[in-house]
Amino acid sequence: MRDKILYLLSGGDFVSGEKLAEHLDVSRTAIWKQIKALKALGYEIESIKNKGYRLVSRPDVPIAEEITSGLDTKIIGKEVHYFKSLSSTNVFGKKLVEDGAHEGAVVVADVQTSGRGRKDRKWSSPKGGLWFSVVLYPHIPPHRGMLVTMVSSVSVAQGIKEVTGLSPVIKWPNDLLLNGKKVCGVLTELDAEMDRINYTVVGIGINVNNLIDEKLQNTAISLIQESGSKISRVKLLKSILKYLDENYSRLLSGDYGSIRDLWFSHAKIIGKRIRVKGEKTVIEGTVSEIDDSGCLILDTGNGIARIVSGDVEYL
Repeated sequence: MRDKILYLLSGGDFVSGEKLAEHLDVSRTAIWKQIKALKALGYEIESIKNKGYRLVSRPDVPIAEEITSGLDTKIIGKEVHYFKSLSSTNVFGKKLVEDGAHEGAVVVADVQTSGRGRKDRKWSSPKGGLWFSVVLYPHIPPHRGMLVTMVSSVSVAQGIKEVTGLSPVIKWPNDLLLNGKKVCGVLTELDAEMDRINYTVVGIGINVNNLIDEKLQNTAISLIQESGSKISRVKLLKSILKYLDENYSRLLSGDYGSIRDLWFSHAKIIGKRIRVKGEKTVIEGTVSEIDDSGCLILDTGNGIARIVSGDVEYL
C-alpha cells in the first residue's frame, strides 16, 4: 500500500486522506497509519487539516518503495527486502532461495553485523555503505560460474560511473578499486551439480558515504572521499540493478564475448605482471588473456598457467 500512497503523492500537491482512502479502498485510519510508517522511514510528509498530505522529500534509504519505483528491468529488482540491520545479506539470500524466491530478488541492509568476503574474511559494513545481495538462477554450465562475478563487477562499475562520474577499475576476481584502494567487493556464492548451477547469491558491498575504519584506510576508500560530496545510495543501487539486468540477460543468451569485452574495458589487466597467491601456491607472470570461463591466463616465462582462483597482487 505504501508504494501506491507515494505514487499518489508524487505530484507534489496536497491529496486529501479521503481521496487516498477512496483510491486504495481502505479507511482513512489505515491511510494515517501508513503515512505514520512512511514518516518513520524518513519521508517528510506535510499534513494540514482540510488539505490532506503532501510529500516534501524522500529519504536516501534503499527500501522497496524507493528501489522499485521507476526501475524498468526484466529480471532484477522486482522483489526487494530491506533491513536496517542484518547479519549478512548473502545468508538471508540463501534463505530466500530455500523459500522459493523469484530470480532477481534483492536483499539490502543499512548495516551488516557479520558481513564477509572471499575465504570468510570479515567485511566491514557500517551505516552509510551499500550492502546488498541478488538471487540468481543462471542457466549456464558450472564451469562458467565466474562469469556471474564478472557480470556483477561490470554492472557495479557502470553504475558508479553513471551516478558519480568516477571510473573504478576491476581487479580480478572480485574487487573494484579507486586510486588503487578497494571501494567494492563482490562475493558470489554458488550451489551447483556436475551439469547445472542450482542458484547463485551475489553479495556486493560498496563503500559509499561510510567512514573507513582507521585500520583499513591504507587499502580501502569510499565514493564520498573520491567525489567530495554525498552520494545517493538509492540512485546508485537502482543504476547498478539496471545494468545488472542488461548484462545478466547477455549472459543468459550466451553472449560471452560482449561480457568479456565489457569486463576488459573496466579491468585494464592485459599485459600486467601479477603475483597470484593460491591456497598452497604462488605464481607470477604476465596476464595474456581471460578465457571464456573468466579464468586468468598467465605467461610465467616457463609456460602458460590457467588461474581459476587466488589473490592477485600487481608487480
